[in-house]
Amino acid sequence: IDMAKQPILVYPTLHYQNGGIEINEKTETRIPGLFAAGEVSGGVHGKNRLMGNSLLDFNVFGRRSGIYAAKYVKKAKIGKLTLNHLTKYNKMLEQAKIKTKKTAPIILPEYRGEMAISRALDIF
Repeated sequence: IDMAKQPILVYPTLHYQNGGIEINEKTETRIPGLFAAGEVSGGVHGKNRLMGNSLLDFNVFGRRSGIYAAKYVKKAKIGKLTLNHLTKYNKMLEQAKIKTKKTAPIILPEYRGEMAISRALDIF
């Protein structure tokens, strides 16, 4: 984009999300085998977060999540690996008459203006 010729769309956004999936001290969620850390998890900072604390959050809980997820996987029973779920998913899309080719704009949120549509990126 040549900024001298084309305007840049600017919009407000969140820089950090407080709240999210509830985790325990091992970063486990209520779903067995699902671990969460970083902005996707909630409750680590309480109702607010001091500036800069997210770096500690990502490092401490990201590492912790990796360690406990690795321990969990070592005990897991591994079944036969297939891609049947993809076939089933594609059939469900066909039955629901949902088009699988999607277009997403490079910029977010999705603007409907001609300029934004012309910048669309084919992702499927």
